[in-house]
Amino acid sequence: MANELNQQRIIDEFMRCFRKLLMDPKLAEELVRIARENINQPNAYQRIAEEVSSQTTLKIPEEHSEADRMFINLLMDVVKGDALLY
Repeated sequence: MANELNQQRIIDEFMRCFRKLLMDPKLAEELVRIARENINQPNAYQRIAEEVSSQTTLKIPEEHSEADRMFINLLMDVVKGDALLY
């Protein structure tokens, strides 16, 4: 039961994020820019999380949830995958 509640919470967090992405077309571009600028920096994961919170309408709390971690890792994967295309 607890696992199901945790999974539902993660899904709810992702749904809120996707709604914001659909409502603000420039948000995805900003997120990728932030990830691209920080991907090769020391503590890239933390830097991306902090800059996403300070520079966009998406707020990632200091204590990251499972959904936060998945989202930041997804951003990093997108940028890494994008770099492989060039």
